Amino acid sequence: MEFTVAFYVCIALLGAVLLAGVRKRPANDMAFFDRVSVKEIQGAIALFIIFHQIVVALDAAYINSKDLWFFYYYGILAVAFFFFSSGFGLMKRWMTDDNYIKGFMKRRIFTVLVPFFICNYIYLTDALLSNIAFKKHFGFEEVICSFFGVFLVNNEMWFAVEIMILYVVFRIVFAKIRKPLPGIIIMTAVVLVMMTIGLFSGHSTTGVMSYWFKGEWWYNTILMFPVGMLYAYKEERVNKVIRKAFVSLIVASSILFVLMDYIHRILIENSIYWTELYGSPNDILDKLTGLCQETLFELIFLVLVVTIMSRVRIGNPVIKFLGKISLETIMLNYLLIDKLFFLYNDYGISIYLAAVLAGTIISASLIYVVKNIVLERRSGLFDGKVT
Repeated sequence: MEFTVAFYVCIALLGAVLLAGVRKRPANDMAFFDRVSVKEIQGAIALFIIFHQIVVALDAAYINSKDLWFFYYYGILAVAFFFFSSGFGLMKRWMTDDNYIKGFMKRRIFTVLVPFFICNYIYLTDALLSNIAFKKHFGFEEVICSFFGVFLVNNEMWFAVEIMILYVVFRIVFAKIRKPLPGIIIMTAVVLVMMTIGLFSGHSTTGVMSYWFKGEWWYNTILMFPVGMLYAYKEERVNKVIRKAFVSLIVASSILFVLMDYIHRILIENSIYWTELYGSPNDILDKLTGLCQETLFELIFLVLVVTIMSRVRIGNPVIKFLGKISLETIMLNYLLIDKLFFLYNDYGISIYLAAVLAGTIISASLIYVVKNIVLERRSGLFDGKVT
């Protein structure tokens, strides 16, 4: 019963964050996927990812989270939105700003790099202290590799690594390319190579530290990055189609979403990405099956989201604030999920959820402030500016 109540509270919280201040989009507004709205949606999705990771942690502890398991199924959709919106944002700015590549390292790459290393050193310090407490030890190579981010002390940091790789490739490609389509094709080719590496890398067996590209999460959402770039390139034409065929798109994408959701749950129940551990003779084929289905699922979800955004605008102070710290929230949430787990054992899921949410938001806010100090940026937590 407690898990059921916690589930409805989480849904109500997400609903309130998303829907407070929602209003109809003017008929002449054809920029559905504007930077402000996207950043705000990312804030709500960051909350969703916290709930998703909590369910993962409970499952790892062999605890049946019951209704909260809902958040497990849609983690890939949340991350897919981040990749899609990142690709869209980069392409859109490059197409509208002739000087966008100048200062790109500080404006984009360092914006991820700085909080990544702050969080990385927090995780590394925690791991070393836990190491001492449990009388274990990391090898010298592991510590050095972790210090420079080659090893991930916590594999939940994978998103920051992958998005930085994409940003670096974007910087290299679009510093030379003058036309959008060739650049998008090259970026897609790079993404396909990254996906192939991830597909054949399997899962980490260390249980503590991991090299890059270990696990299906490294490759089952990243294709949405060049898809977002393509949408930015053809935005005007696509948006006209959405305006004209709104009802048909809403109905079709909703029906397909339900169908894909049903199939996805079956695949998850059959551990489609983990059959290598059960002696499957066709584990790569199993992974490809999961990848193909989830890619289609993500595309349908994104069509549904963009179609809805064609008619409504969101916006309120809370979601603006959460949008600012969304990256830091994603990177740091697992620390609080792990360190506060005793609260679940002592007080139950409700207190644990509240503590993880509050702790993550406060910690992410502090890292955001430190990041801006390091990067000499003036954008504060509550100034309403999108950076």
